[in-house]
Amino acid sequence: MAALGGLLFAVGIIALIVFWIMTLIKQFKSNDVLWGVLSIFIQILAPIWCFMNGHKSLGMKFIYAFAVYIIGIILLVATGGFNASF
Repeated sequence: MAALGGLLFAVGIIALIVFWIMTLIKQFKSNDVLWGVLSIFIQILAPIWCFMNGHKSLGMKFIYAFAVYIIGIILLVATGGFNASF
């Protein structure tokens, strides 16, 4: 299960980065430079911008990628593959 969690974690984080870059490109192409710059520093604004401007399919892909990422983290922590000791 730790391998599956690691795989889901990796796929989720790569998908989040790809969709974030796609959103940045759309923001700068539509002359929303302020949203683009803010999305570079505050990444949660990228899917919000998608939903606000009618790019619902890209926004939903963000949510699916985030869900895969979270499930991967949960599996890693539950199986001991992610050793987070403080």
